[in-house]
Amino acid sequence: MQTKLVKENGRRDVLDARTVGTLRSEKPGLRSAYRLSAIIAVLMVVASVAGLLIDGLYTDGAWAREALRGGDLTTLAVAVPVLIGSLLLARRGSHAAEAVWLGVLAYAVYNYGYFAFGATFNDIFVLHIALLSLSIITLVLAVVNVDFEAIAARFRAIQGTRWVAGFLAVVGAGLGAIWVFLAIRFAITGELLADVPTDGIHLVFAIDTSLLVPALVMAGVLLWRRTTGGFVFAPTMVVMGAIYQVNLLLAGLFQANGDVPGVKAFPPEGIFLAAGFAVATAVMFVPRGGR
Repeated sequence: MQTKLVKENGRRDVLDARTVGTLRSEKPGLRSAYRLSAIIAVLMVVASVAGLLIDGLYTDGAWAREALRGGDLTTLAVAVPVLIGSLLLARRGSHAAEAVWLGVLAYAVYNYGYFAFGATFNDIFVLHIALLSLSIITLVLAVVNVDFEAIAARFRAIQGTRWVAGFLAVVGAGLGAIWVFLAIRFAITGELLADVPTDGIHLVFAIDTSLLVPALVMAGVLLWRRTTGGFVFAPTMVVMGAIYQVNLLLAGLFQANGDVPGVKAFPPEGIFLAAGFAVATAVMFVPRGGR
């Protein structure tokens, strides 16, 4: 009988060749999630190219317009290749790739939330709505159909997961504390952030405090406790966070090049967070010798 070797994090698994080809296709829900992911990848390319190349597509103010274009470049150059690669490897039986796949889908939900609810009505509004809806549906289908125990087993033996857990929880709690402080200060003094449109800040606060902050903290706490869910959600949030840090850095670069007041390309805090997520990604996914 033909066999296939799959090497993950220094560990070699021997899988039946037919099992590798069919293991992930046994659940109809997972099959549907794979197909929807391929559609999402295509729509991401179309939306991103349109946002980058069509002059005047985004009619928002300079701060939001350049941030959206930075997001389009990140999606096209980073998210789409990672989505396609992880999808192909997940279908071949890689549990690490499944976590990456979930992370890109989480990024898509978060990212297109801004495009759907934050951007001024534009010619590809329907495309952005389709991407948000499909990303939510696909992420739900994926989460309820993947094998949590198998994914968790891929990450349990990794050294340094406590550091990753602490990093995710601290980043989430810190971000939430900053946004809540600024919101309370605004309620008392009417002062928010200089040079940033109030409507843009409102959406950032709303999405981050309701979705991103709880997800980061929950993933960190569950991983710290070494639960099965922690070993699934933490690598998912590491991937999501790493891609979005690239998004924020490129958004800042676009804004700085567009002479948006008060914005600097590659601010120290952005570089620090991006480096933190890069290290966390390396800890969780890069094979190390001796195991």
